[in-house]
Amino acid sequence: MTYRDLRYLRLRVDDLDQARRFAGEVFGLQPADQGEDFAMFRSDARNYSLCLTGGAVDDAVALSVARSEDLDEIEAQLRATGHDPQRLTGAQATARQSKSGLAVKAPNGVTIEIVWRPLTSGWRCHGPRDAGIVDFAAVQLCCTDIAANETFWTRGLGLRVSDWAGDAAYLTLDDAHHRIALYPSDRDGILGALWEVDDKDSLMRNRYFLEKSQLPIIAGPDRQAASNGFYVTTRGPAGMLFSYVTEFDKGPHIAARGPRQFAGTAQSHGIWGAPTEQPEFLGRDGL
Repeated sequence: MTYRDLRYLRLRVDDLDQARRFAGEVFGLQPADQGEDFAMFRSDARNYSLCLTGGAVDDAVALSVARSEDLDEIEAQLRATGHDPQRLTGAQATARQSKSGLAVKAPNGVTIEIVWRPLTSGWRCHGPRDAGIVDFAAVQLCCTDIAANETFWTRGLGLRVSDWAGDAAYLTLDDAHHRIALYPSDRDGILGALWEVDDKDSLMRNRYFLEKSQLPIIAGPDRQAASNGFYVTTRGPAGMLFSYVTEFDKGPHIAARGPRQFAGTAQSHGIWGAPTEQPEFLGRDGL
């Protein structure tokens, strides 16, 4: 399968006003289109990469494709592997700021949306504060059945494994090390998301800003063994992890070398040994 990008994350929250404040004023994403029961935020050239909603729609992760025919091919592949994708209605596609698309449930219960012709902004992105955010990097998912979820993403959707850390799987759809990360867990759902910043200085400034804002540092600053990503993580709305990352490995060498196996230990998720209590980042020691 050929995808254009990891497009957006939709997250259902209990307190939309509080979540809106966190995403913009605290984390540094640029507010975009807003409504009574939703709030969209920009991080780069796309019209939004995060949609917070207080409505009844499901949490979702979206990928985009370049051609309408790609939707037909993906739908056929999903059905051939035992899944039940559904086409978005016109109203649903419009709400997602896309021309058309389809949706399917992953084994961990998260809705995956494949969209065609999503809206791209012509304006430079700049948040309420200078957080240095330049891209929507990756989404992390919790999986009680890691094998079923890896099979869904690779055989059903056609992503490729770039590396494993224990049973955690990093999945790629372009030249970045990964866009989707699957973590063995005692629960299912969305674990977190990472936004790329321009350099280490921005990442460390954000780390100190989080501390001054009395927000917890869940993990980092540390470096991930597989992706080389330098990251720091806090907890945001709906308990989701929000991370800044820089120096994320990218390039054709990732596909050329094939997937590698890293140890299922905490050191694979943070090679510098920064303390964390997040069980998904502790490898076999935590699960």
